[in-house]
Amino acid sequence: MLYSPTKRILINALHLKLKDTQTLKSKPQNICILVESLAGGGAERSAALLTQMLTEAGHAVHLVTITDKIGYEFSGRLYNLGKYKNATNGVFNKLKRFQHFKRYLYEQEIDVVLDFRMRRNALKEYCIQRYLYPGFKVVFMVRSSHLNYYFPKPDFAAKRLFKEAGICVLTEAMKQSIEQRFGFQKIKVIPNAINVSAYQQDFTSPDDVIRPYILASGRLQKGVKQFDKLIETYAKSELPKLGIDLYILGQGEMLSELQQLAEDLKIADKIIFKGFVKHPEPYVAHALFTVLCSAFEGFPRVILESLACGTPVIAIDCPTGPRELLDGTNGILVPHQDFEALKEAMNRLALDEPTRNRFKAASQKSIRKFDITQVTPQWQSYLNALYDD
Repeated sequence: MLYSPTKRILINALHLKLKDTQTLKSKPQNICILVESLAGGGAERSAALLTQMLTEAGHAVHLVTITDKIGYEFSGRLYNLGKYKNATNGVFNKLKRFQHFKRYLYEQEIDVVLDFRMRRNALKEYCIQRYLYPGFKVVFMVRSSHLNYYFPKPDFAAKRLFKEAGICVLTEAMKQSIEQRFGFQKIKVIPNAINVSAYQQDFTSPDDVIRPYILASGRLQKGVKQFDKLIETYAKSELPKLGIDLYILGQGEMLSELQQLAEDLKIADKIIFKGFVKHPEPYVAHALFTVLCSAFEGFPRVILESLACGTPVIAIDCPTGPRELLDGTNGILVPHQDFEALKEAMNRLALDEPTRNRFKAASQKSIRKFDITQVTPQWQSYLNALYDD
């Protein structure tokens, strides 16, 4: 939530003395990026890249993680609150970490906080805004079209908590959805970015690959990426008969269930679960194509990275993201939740090498507008405008 820079803040419930906010610089310099973790998913990978972009742009970046999970490379200074988390994670332990974080914000003279957390508990969000964030410019990041991840129930509580807040989303569709549901006005659209030049190389084929394959990536959790439906669709397709495997990159609670599903469908030898892969580019670059069949998304990094590697994509037209990335030159977009259409698209692209090559040739060019050289200036402009507000 945004507050007047002339306002002096009183001692809060944790008895921490706050500094006069007039000490803030004329332009934001010290940026805090607050994430729950820095491992396991596209949102975390995007946050890690943002630390690099803002550092390169001249900001002092402070990455604060709530849990002790660091998997991606980042730039800036790390403050790992997960180191203070004990086994019970009781209320006093949470208050202790709250106190550590608040002290850190003031000692480091943070100018802007980019809050990537999921925000489902209205009371918790009230306490954070009331006792932690006064005196700071805060941007609440929304990284998925599933808005209940980021705005607590009931809706009237969310409206009250975030009415005047700065909110940053990934797509125009997400912005419109928030406006329609909550009536918020201070919403900025900045897409996920990618360093296209980092993918302009020949990646060596992974040693464990013995047959052609298609690829899917993401957390193995219920109701999101729909890997169970993908496995069922793959089993019904022509791909197993053609000797084309399905590689799945990611980890999560559904692993054993998905493995059992593959056993039940008698295709366990054709589905390779690779777990979390820190550097997935070789697997992406050598796939025939990538498949995404999520129930919902934000702005899927899986598609961005696949196209950057020159690998075509087949995606379900879920809310939101795939429609903004697949333009007909780089892959196939099928109707949302139409798994019969997904199966037919998989069959068609697997057998049509000329089309795959045509998509491959256009893929990197199709995402140039999402390159870090194009997105970093958007962040610079937004941060400057935010501070001047």
